Amino acid sequence: MSEVYKAIHDRLSAQLPESVYDHVPQNLPDSSYPFVRLDPLQLVGDDVDDKAGFVATIQVVSYSRYRGNKEISALALSVYNSLHRYNLPDTATYGISGIQQTFERIATQPDGLTRNAVQQYEVLFEPLT
Repeated sequence: MSEVYKAIHDRLSAQLPESVYDHVPQNLPDSSYPFVRLDPLQLVGDDVDDKAGFVATIQVVSYSRYRGNKEISALALSVYNSLHRYNLPDTATYGISGIQQTFERIATQPDGLTRNAVQQYEVLFEPLT
């Protein structure tokens, strides 16, 4: 499963000028905004009669300190354009059938300055045999 996560991380890192983290460093300076964080994959089995398969959900959270929605909206669109229906290449162990966005929400955090976009993607994949 980590190969699928790595494929998504690599795709975003290659497509976006912003930093992509799987763990955001503490006390990140304002100059490091905007950035993107990937949450761990959540897996559900999706087997058919003769094959094992999986549906994974991954959450991509983008952060901005721009005082408006323009920057966070543009970053969310860049994430969408990088992942939605992109033909992720198969990994050494898994064949990836597809990835598509299933949810998006933009909000302002309680500090009144930080904005974030939460996007969820569904990934279909199966072990290569």
